[in-house]
Amino acid sequence: MAVVDGIRLPEFGVPAFMPSTREVASELAKPVFEDKIYVSLGKDVKESKSKLVWTVRQSKGNFKICIIHVLVPSRRIPMGGLGAGIPASSANERALREHRENERKNMHELLENYLLVCRQMGVRAEKEYIESDSVERGILELIHLRGIRWLVMGFRADKRYFKFHIGRRTTEIKSRKAIFVRDKATISCQIWFIFDGQLIHTREAQTVQAVVEVPTHVPLPTTLSPGAEQCAVMPPPPSSIDSFPVHSDVASMPERPDTFQKLERVSTSPSHRPRSFYYTSLSSHSLDMNENDAREVLEEGVTTCAKAEVDIIKGGPKDRRKRVYAEKLEEELEKVMQELRIALAQKSQLEYQFVETDQSRKELELKIIASDEILRTFIQERELLQIDLENALQKAEEVSRRKGDSSGTKYFSEFSFTEIAEAAQNFDPSLKIGEGGCGSVYRGFLRHTPVAIKIMKCPSKQGSQEFLQEVNVLREVRHPNLITLIGTCPEPCTLVYEYIPNGSLEDWLRSSVRAKQLPWQARIRIATELCSALVFLHSWKPHSIVHGDVKPGNILLDAHLVSKLSDFGICRLLSGGKQWSNNTTIMHLTNPKGTFGYMDPEFLVTRELTTKCDVYSFGIILLELLTRRPALGIANAVRKAITAGTLEAILDPLAGEWPYTLAEELTHLALRCCEMTRRNRPDLRSDVWTVLQSIRAYRQ
Repeated sequence: MAVVDGIRLPEFGVPAFMPSTREVASELAKPVFEDKIYVSLGKDVKESKSKLVWTVRQSKGNFKICIIHVLVPSRRIPMGGLGAGIPASSANERALREHRENERKNMHELLENYLLVCRQMGVRAEKEYIESDSVERGILELIHLRGIRWLVMGFRADKRYFKFHIGRRTTEIKSRKAIFVRDKATISCQIWFIFDGQLIHTREAQTVQAVVEVPTHVPLPTTLSPGAEQCAVMPPPPSSIDSFPVHSDVASMPERPDTFQKLERVSTSPSHRPRSFYYTSLSSHSLDMNENDAREVLEEGVTTCAKAEVDIIKGGPKDRRKRVYAEKLEEELEKVMQELRIALAQKSQLEYQFVETDQSRKELELKIIASDEILRTFIQERELLQIDLENALQKAEEVSRRKGDSSGTKYFSEFSFTEIAEAAQNFDPSLKIGEGGCGSVYRGFLRHTPVAIKIMKCPSKQGSQEFLQEVNVLREVRHPNLITLIGTCPEPCTLVYEYIPNGSLEDWLRSSVRAKQLPWQARIRIATELCSALVFLHSWKPHSIVHGDVKPGNILLDAHLVSKLSDFGICRLLSGGKQWSNNTTIMHLTNPKGTFGYMDPEFLVTRELTTKCDVYSFGIILLELLTRRPALGIANAVRKAITAGTLEAILDPLAGEWPYTLAEELTHLALRCCEMTRRNRPDLRSDVWTVLQSIRAYRQ
């Protein structure tokens, strides 16, 4: 195709510019042919080798073979023990990159095997591949990029996909991929469709002639007038390559060793090369032209050429056939000029779009600069807040440790069962305030102090372990947002806590009457208190404490709606047993325990308990505080609402009118905590606490 000032023009009907500005071309321009046959091969090794063998036998080694392959990236990433795997869009960046590298490695090994087959048959071969979302579109893109003229490809077939027509030259293919390539490929590409080592169908290539054909019997002038531009038109090449017949019995169809002989003759014989061409001298023009110069030269050259053709015709006998030819030539000239006008109009439109795009780019750059300034300011503020947090936590730990060492045992007592029974009025059913799988809880009055008495079911070794685990943790740990253990009674397994009068957070969220009394400001404060308690537990020295069962039912509210985290029966110290460290996270291998809906999905699969398990539970509770929806499926529901732009519609109206920007920030924070992979979840101390503190400061 000719290019004028950056515009690609159709080849037909356009004079070819010569490389010199003063000399007249002394020889005809020769089209370039590349003796290369492209073979599309897939993962089916048997079928691919049959296509290679067919192509090599037909070419007889006279053509270089190029093996092409379309790599379609898989949409799911396999996970060990997880069945079909996870969607690629949900996988973390490292796992996705490793999977893509493995795919490319396997593809190159497959292509090397195909090249080995070609070398064993003594044929020169090379490989090319492209990545695309579908095989057929990848093949079309390669045809376009490489200008492929000869292509061999296969298609999947069975009794449903194709049928033979007796007495006809081709078969009707019903493979969607094959039909797509056949219909969409450029007309200059000839395609042979192979199945089971047999030629099934041929898509013939078509050529577009540069100009209307000149009858071969019309004599060409040997001389032209001295002042005229020189131009000649030669007759078109012979008809294109014939298609091969396909018999009704494919299995018995004989091999055609001369399949590519016609191609060889076309590509090597001068007599079979296309002879439709123009050549013209540009004695007074430079090749360095602008758009207007290009149009003038093009119109002048085509008009001169057309006049010369008309002169050729008028030089002979004036018969009707030559007049018809002259009219056709003029029509072709008009078509070329129309295409030139369209191309120039498209260029103007693209230049206008470029100006608009460049303006948008400059505006975006200014916005990015402003955003960078704001981001730097936020980062500085975050660093200052993080320093303050670390200092405050360090002081709290020191104070708590001093209290635990000096007075922790002082406030912890062992009671007799007689005292426990008397305090609970012999376990009067009217005083029962809770019951679960681990035991019953009664309200009592012990040593002039209101208390909550938890009688645990300890018939098994597991029950005794949970009792001792909770006693050992709560007698040492003190925090304003952790339940206080007052004492115990070993026989039976009884725990005595401080009495929390307002029940659990679950009671408040499940009751529409109580939920109205829990405005959004109080809910943010409860989330902040819960985060503080978990940060304290995870930072406990010498070993971190993982609660393992964080849920609204284990968060109690006192008379001032201050939250207290309770029920440490299945908590774990990340110290004993089998444990590993991945440089950032210590893991404890144990059987999954907890409450479905709040349990870390990765913990269920790997049985590795880490502090990130509590982070996941915290994210679910934060979503419940925002929406008052059930825990199961809440993360997916909120993600869909954000995608659809309907977040405001799912916020709990009983909490009052949420500030939208604040609610949106909390929602994104909660969803980060609920990531399926623990490595993608934020750190409670450095990330979550900082965001909650800034939101709390904004609220105040």
